[in-house]
Formats: sequence, C-alpha cells, structure tokens
Amino acid sequence: MGLQVGAGYFGSTELLSSTSNLDLIQPHKPATFSSTVTFAAYKFSFVNVGECTVLINDDTSPIYLGTGQGFQSTEVDVPIYLFKIVEANIVYNYVGAYT
Repeated sequence: MGLQVGAGYFGSTELLSSTSNLDLIQPHKPATFSSTVTFAAYKFSFVNVGECTVLINDDTSPIYLGTGQGFQSTEVDVPIYLFKIVEANIVYNYVGAYT
C-alpha cells in the first residue's frame, strides 16, 4: 500500500443537532472540484452523543450506533462519499480528510 497524501480537512465547527437523512459529506465539496466529481473522505470520524442509526455510501441498511459509540474510517477503508444520520435531533460532530 502506498502513502496517502491528503489535500485538506473538513468538519463541524461545533456540536450540531441532526436533521433526518441530511448528508454530512457533500456540502464540504471544495470549489475546485467540478460538479461531476463526487467528493469523498479517505478518513472520517463521527461522534454521536445519543444512540442513532446512520447510512453510509450506497448501503440502504441503517447501522446502529450506541450512545457515544461513534464511527471512524481510515485510509485503508473505502472512501466515504455519503454519511447520513437517519434520526432528527441527534447531537453529533465530525471531521474528515480528503485528497
């Protein structure tokens, strides 16, 4: 495996409260990316204050996360291009890195 060289970071600026099924990844797409390029995070970390379920990429089966469990992917995992919290009003924060 080669060395992953990132281009930048993105994430929440404070604790947030979820809106049901709102994608957390795509709003951070850099202006230098064309509209046809799918923005993806090669590293992504998510922390949930309450229990919730999330949808990742094209998977339509929600994944349960217990209170404070969170989710993390690294450069050896599949890039994340879609991450949604299914429920509304879940307190959370997140950070990611992109190439």
